[in-house]
Amino acid sequence: MATSQNQKAYVTDMERDLTFFGSVKSLTEHNGILTICMSEAAVYEYSSSNYLYQEVEISFSRPKSVIHIEEA
Repeated sequence: MATSQNQKAYVTDMERDLTFFGSVKSLTEHNGILTICMSEAAVYEYSSSNYLYQEVEISFSRPKSVIHIEEA
């Protein structure tokens, strides 16, 4: 998925049962690993959609195979 900077997106980590919603500041892929930086990110439990917390900025790297990205 190609995202323009600061585009809103839902990023779901299927392995950790988490969904992040916020502005994608950067998204890179290297050797099957996605590195994502988001701003104003709300974090939800994927299976229940329960709100967990919000961060001004959050970054994480995960295998591409466990991440699903959907433009908002």
